[in-house]
Amino acid sequence: MVEKNTSDDMIYNWRNELKGHSSGMKVVANSQALKLKNQGFNKGEVIELLAADNYDIELATKVASNLFDDNNTVRTATEVSVVPTKYSDCAPIIEKTLQKLSAKEFVNKLTKNRFAIVQVDDKGYDSWKRLAELAKKSYNARVGLHNELKPWIEEALLNNVLLAQKNDAQIKTASKNKVIVSMKNATAEVDLSTATSNSDKFIEGNYELFGLADEFLVKAADAVSPYERLKRALKD
Repeated sequence: MVEKNTSDDMIYNWRNELKGHSSGMKVVANSQALKLKNQGFNKGEVIELLAADNYDIELATKVASNLFDDNNTVRTATEVSVVPTKYSDCAPIIEKTLQKLSAKEFVNKLTKNRFAIVQVDDKGYDSWKRLAELAKKSYNARVGLHNELKPWIEEALLNNVLLAQKNDAQIKTASKNKVIVSMKNATAEVDLSTATSNSDKFIEGNYELFGLADEFLVKAADAVSPYERLKRALKD
């Protein structure tokens, strides 16, 4: 398993890099504020928490006001697909997949393929299936599922970042949002607008269902600006 401090950094520490750009900082602040609001914090608390996280107080106030103030306008927050850097980026997608699939299907997608995210024996499979069944009904069990799944997801993310770092690649534009990434032994088409890849690992490993990025996505994302790489948007 990956050491916690190493996996939390995720090599690039992309979020901190994004915050170093004025446009990127606003985007990350919006994303963070939305998460805090969804966790039940009020406007004042969101402002205080953003300020405590070293955001400019004027930016924190503006972001919180956009989320909380009515102004007779309904605002819908939409999170654009991105390359994940840590488990919390994957967690919402994992929960959607858990609700969409049966517990058995969920665990099969995790464990039963040659690029399985979670490696288990028969006994371990049964334990994961029971946990998934409970997680579909119980908040506490869902927290337990996340705790069990987090190190596996982070290990997969870290391994793919390391693969991307280790291998040189040729990157060619295929269309507006798609690029062709060619590494030593393989080539994949990557769509940065949907954070998807057509590599065998991404498809057979069910990466899209769990919000994961393969090495081709990481390599493609690293070739563009930090703002584009971790794009977040609020859609009016």
